[in-house]
Amino acid sequence: MTDEIAVLIIEDEPLWAQGLAQNLDAFGFSVAGAAHDFESGALALGSLQYDIVLLDIHLQGRESGIELGQLLSTVYQKPFIFITASYDAATALNALRARPSAYLTKPVNPASLFATIQTALHNFSARAAAPVPRETAPAPDSFFVKQGDKYKKVFWKDVVSLRSEKNYTGVLNASDGTTSYIRSTLPKTLRYLVPAGLQEAFIQVNRAEAVQLSFIRELAREEVRTAFGSFSVTESYLKPLKEKLRILG
Repeated sequence: MTDEIAVLIIEDEPLWAQGLAQNLDAFGFSVAGAAHDFESGALALGSLQYDIVLLDIHLQGRESGIELGQLLSTVYQKPFIFITASYDAATALNALRARPSAYLTKPVNPASLFATIQTALHNFSARAAAPVPRETAPAPDSFFVKQGDKYKKVFWKDVVSLRSEKNYTGVLNASDGTTSYIRSTLPKTLRYLVPAGLQEAFIQVNRAEAVQLSFIRELAREEVRTAFGSFSVTESYLKPLKEKLRILG
């Protein structure tokens, strides 16, 4: 299976930190550790192994999270996401100078958390800092999976199929014919992880598999055929599939 992306949480409210950790686990990330103030956060940055940091701007009532963000940008050169309940003008300006890769606003919902981590990895790989958010950003059109010490970018438009593999979803990529894995169930992947604009493009063909409509070349008897293989269609999924393919009768 694909290696899990490790996330360090620096958050001074234990309930928020616990909720973040639970959501990270539910969507296939591992938690590298948690810190609750500036001092333990600074120690964690230099001692733990992590790929990305969720960082509260206001630690114990101060904007010390911004100082940690500056350390991440200049010393450790790791992507990080600023989290806060609100931004005033001064805080926004200071946050911008730290060059975060993305922002999250409390309360954080699971789908936004997954999408924002993917956006942050994209921005970091492009060496771009995120602007201070003014409205909810759309879900990214791609996601990253960890492979060893590298991150592989997969575009949703190139995903041929999604297959349930117990607690994972196998993602077949048309660009290179390989399968990557997300630690998420198939229903959760279809509901929360596929961008809203592409959710209608995927159709479930059996209990374990969904196929992107644009890759279907033909429907023959009890299977759909693509250039990357055939997928069985069970009776309960046949009618919705025909409707999606605009097959009459």
